[in-house]
Amino acid sequence: MAIALRILFVAIFVSLSFMAPAKEKIDIAIIETLPVPIVTESRKAFETELQRILPNKDIQFRVFNAEGSVEQAKTFLSGELSSSPADLIVTVATLATRAVVNSNEVLTTPKLFMAVSEPVTEGIVPAFGAVSKRNITGESHVVDADIKLEMLEGVLKASNPNKIFRIGLIHSTYPSSYNAVNSLLALQKRYKNIVFVPIQTPYVPGEAGLELMKEDVISTLKSEYEYLDGYWLSAGPLIETDHLIGAIKKHTGLLPLFAESVDAVKQGALIGIVSQPQDIGKSAANTAKQVLAQGSSATFPVEKIENFTVAVNVSTAIKLQLPIPSYYLKLSEQHVYQ
Repeated sequence: MAIALRILFVAIFVSLSFMAPAKEKIDIAIIETLPVPIVTESRKAFETELQRILPNKDIQFRVFNAEGSVEQAKTFLSGELSSSPADLIVTVATLATRAVVNSNEVLTTPKLFMAVSEPVTEGIVPAFGAVSKRNITGESHVVDADIKLEMLEGVLKASNPNKIFRIGLIHSTYPSSYNAVNSLLALQKRYKNIVFVPIQTPYVPGEAGLELMKEDVISTLKSEYEYLDGYWLSAGPLIETDHLIGAIKKHTGLLPLFAESVDAVKQGALIGIVSQPQDIGKSAANTAKQVLAQGSSATFPVEKIENFTVAVNVSTAIKLQLPIPSYYLKLSEQHVYQ
């Protein structure tokens, strides 16, 4: 009798298991501008967080690499995504986002961007807090230029209130880098301790392009370094180049006074204030959950991300004899490097 009951319970359990509803399938297409750390790590954090907060969904991710090219991103839109539409298109970084925003082929598909520093300048929205007419939403991941300048000047003033620091403003013609530099240059007159010297290199797509841009920057710095007190690494692909800081130091002796990357601060930049890829991806995933529930991005305003990390390098501060204010160290918490 006991054996018969046991068999009956097993049969009921198996039957109920087969009766359980299947998970709803969600197809998400992700277009990465190029495979650099901030892009790849933000995307991975997004995938992990979205699966965590939507455990009852069967989420399929299709990842495309645009190799730093708007045209390459467009081929995905007119090719695979045209014949096999996604429930949500996610773009990572500026050029992939530009391709999607300007495409009428995916206008009705909900879209979400991340790791785009200047969505207003890109024409996605007329202002922060506004919604886009292109069925896309997202967050800017960078701090306003005036906040970054005030933080750096706070360090420079603590060293010598009257000294003017000539700072090489290293950047490429990549949109986020170029736009960030223009924002800094527009404000520099407010800061009497800072004079920027723009050092620009043409943007070259692809992973090989990173090395070409690095070589061009070093070549320019070799003729300028005697007149500089340090340099500023702006947002964009160039800051993701392997061994950039070490190579510049080797050839010129210069160290970055500010960098828009925590990894750059680890490598020797004096100070940085940025949004970490983990925060970028997690925040985007929470927005994606809402967009998927509504089936549209049209009512979600474009905003600025809320979480930022302050990082400082005390070894660089000692080398340059630039004392770090105590409240900067407090803000940095776990991101004080040497």
